Formats: sequence, C-alpha cells, structure tokens
Amino acid sequence: MAAVVESVVALVAVPAAALVADRALRAAVRVRLVLRVTVVDLDRQVEGVPVDPARLAVLGVEAEGDMVALPHAHEDREARDPRASPSVMQDLRYPGLDGTVRLEDAGEVLAALKALMTGWQPKVTIRRGIPKAPESLVSSIRRSGNRMDLHSPWLDEPLRGLRVASAACGVVADISQAFCNQHRDCIGLHCGAVQINGQLVVLTGPARAGKSTLISRLTAETDMIVFCDDILPVLDDGLAFGLGLAPRLRLPLPENASAAFRAHVATYLGPADNRYGYLCGPNIAPHGTRAPVRAFIMLARRDQGPASLHHMGAAEAVQHLVRQNISASSEGTGQFDRVTQMAESLACLKLVYSDLEDAVALLRQAFGVAGRDASGVDIGPALPATLEPVTHAPARLDQCFRRSQHVAVRAVDADLFLWHATEHSYFHLNRVARAVWTLLEEPVSGQEIADILCEGFPETPRAVIEADVAALLGAFAAELLMLPED
Repeated sequence: MAAVVESVVALVAVPAAALVADRALRAAVRVRLVLRVTVVDLDRQVEGVPVDPARLAVLGVEAEGDMVALPHAHEDREARDPRASPSVMQDLRYPGLDGTVRLEDAGEVLAALKALMTGWQPKVTIRRGIPKAPESLVSSIRRSGNRMDLHSPWLDEPLRGLRVASAACGVVADISQAFCNQHRDCIGLHCGAVQINGQLVVLTGPARAGKSTLISRLTAETDMIVFCDDILPVLDDGLAFGLGLAPRLRLPLPENASAAFRAHVATYLGPADNRYGYLCGPNIAPHGTRAPVRAFIMLARRDQGPASLHHMGAAEAVQHLVRQNISASSEGTGQFDRVTQMAESLACLKLVYSDLEDAVALLRQAFGVAGRDASGVDIGPALPATLEPVTHAPARLDQCFRRSQHVAVRAVDADLFLWHATEHSYFHLNRVARAVWTLLEEPVSGQEIADILCEGFPETPRAVIEADVAALLGAFAAELLMLPED
C-alpha cells in the first residue's frame, strides 16, 4: 500500500490570507504568487513573515538562507534635507478600482506605470506638504534618496531600496491584487494568457518554468493578443478580463534566444532595470478586454528535447487552478465549485519544452485554427503530477475524531476534494485517503481506522499503516477538517 500520507497530494490547505499572485509574483507570485508574502509551504523568513523568493526576485530582492538581501538598498541613499522643498504627492485613481495609489516624490514611477499600462490610465491629483492618508490605500511609493520604498497593504514591512521599474512592478502587483479582491466573485489566476486565433489559452507553471519569457516572446506574434503574464481575473460571468499590463521579462535574455526575439525586445523594451523589464509590445490587450478561456496549460521546462503536449486530468488541473488563485475567497463553496467547473470544461494540457521557438510553434499549431482546441496535434499521455505532499504533526491513534460540519465534499474524476467553507482551505485526496475520510462519517478512533486498513492490506506492516494513518489524521486535524470527539 502506498504510504497513506503520500495520498494527501500537495495542495495543502491554502488560506485566503496566504494566497499569492507569484505564488508568486510567482505565488509566487506563487508569488503572490501578487506581492503577498504570507505564503504557505515556504520557510524563508523576513522578520518572521514567510517570503516567496521568486516573488521577491521580481522586485529585485533576493532571499539568501533566512535573510533577504536588497540589492543596492544602502547605496546612493540620501537623507532628506530639512530645508528641502515639501514632498509632492501624486494620488492616482484608476477607473474601476476602489482606492488610491500614492506616489511621494516619485514622478518617474508614474511615468513607468503609464508606459506599461494599455487602456488604463489614472486620474492624477497633485498634493503638497503632508496631506492626510487616503481612506483606502492600494499602494504607496516613497522616494528614499535615489531609490524607492514600497509600502503595501499586503506587506508587514516595506520593501526598500527599489529601482524605478521594480517599484512600478510592486504597484502593479498591488493594483492587480486589489482588483481581484474588490470583485468578490472573481477568480484571480496567477498565470499568463494569450489569445490565439480567438482562443484564450492560459499558461502557468512553477517558478522558472519560463512563463514570463514565453509570454514576452508571444508579444512578437502580431496575430496573437497577450492578456497578461501574471494575473488574469476571471469574472463571475466566466469571462477573463485583461488588465492591460505589459508582460515583465527577466533580463538578460536566455542565451538561446533567437536574433528576431532579441531585436523585438530591443524595439519594445519599456521600463527596466538590471534584472527585469516590461515589454510594451503592440499586441497587449487593452484594459477591459474580455474573452472566454478555452485551454489551461501547465508549463514544464526541460534541458533538451522537442516541445510536446500531454493530457492533464481535470483533478490535477483543479489543484493547480486553486493554488494559482490569488483572490480573497468568498464564503461557502462557490469559488471552489467555479474552479472545478472551469477545469472540467477546458482543454487541460501540459506543455513540455526546452526551446522557446519550438514552444511557440507548437502553440500556434495547436490553437492556430479556430475551434480546434489542440485536436490537430498529437497529444501524449498524462505525465505524473508535480505536486508535493504536505505533512503535519501526527495524530494520536487512541483519539476519536469526527468530521467538521463546515467541510464540503466535491468529486472530480476519481479524486475527492475537501473544501472548508469558513477557513477557505482545501485538500485533495486519492483513493486511499478517500477511504479514510469515508470511515470518518461516524466518530471513529485512529486505531480503528488503522485496523480496518490492516485487514485490507495484509502485506503492509502494521507499523507502516499506523504511522501513515497518524500522519493523515494529523493533517486533517491541523486544517480543521475534523475535530476530536470527546
């Protein structure tokens, strides 16, 4: 019997307060997956707050062990002369977004924001002196010498010593997060998205899968429309909503980047620093552009080999979609049900590639004909899921447990999902863990569950089964999916 604890496939419970848009930018986004640094399943810390290294990298910040290094944070820093002119505040109000972006002596950041946004320009109010704080602050940039400090509602501490492009990136992350949170029924996916011959294809993947570079490369395809490279809101009507933001490209370009792509970047590179630049190409979907999503593709980059597409089951797609959602969860199971319906209605695939141009050619071949939905190319069998298991302290087997009344059960294919309606967390279970959950329908002890499994798997040592059951029940208890029975 496969270890029961391994049956809790990584989608650890993801509380709404811990969702990232890079989960980051990647989450991280992951990470924040969008500038949210309260990220689960990461152990790097900044003054006690978990940090997504990939997301911090977007802002020119590198995580090193348990420390965070801010490049040049202490260079060129000038103290403000008390005799200097009063600060100039620029309050930015974006149409359709509640709240204010405040820039303090940061006109260069405003210029960068205008350059990287298409069809979404703010109303700017200039204030001098020390005006009162706005009632609802989306993001704030303050000049500190020759650098910028980012103050965000989603950060416990400001990020300091940022260059202009990185400061603009932080503001964009906050704007994206605020937009998704303010549309309560919105699903905010950390992903890239491109419309190919009228078909909107969502591209996502783990850190370093090449998502942003691939999306940036697709800005050179004049017959395609790029919706995003980081955050894609999917509204309650089921349509994806383009925020009008240029993709952010990691610099320098990969060594194997084609001469044509290098020339394209040289022509359209906008706000940039030594690590990242916005590629303000001609085919960015203007803010407010809407389209239905037709396909969901996980990226998997490898060292060599031709590009290929592989099937991906709906259950695995649900896990990725839930994990990539940065929106604050609404009460109940509605958002989870929407994600499940989305996965079951889309063409769900994995794109394995090593060469950027091969990946672009395969995407064009798969989706370049209207209504084809990748049926015109050879699609390989499903690959193993790439999600890590999550563990907690084991439970006592002599303790009786019962299910929480707040847990809703959803089945996708042969897999079971548990959604905690008040904690906004979920678990994905395989068949063995599903059997354990079934046994919890009535109050039962861990030892009774282990005894039943020992009967079903006589070839597995009792000690192994008991350890696995204790680990699984410990995970259920830690995420409040079950409660001790007195």
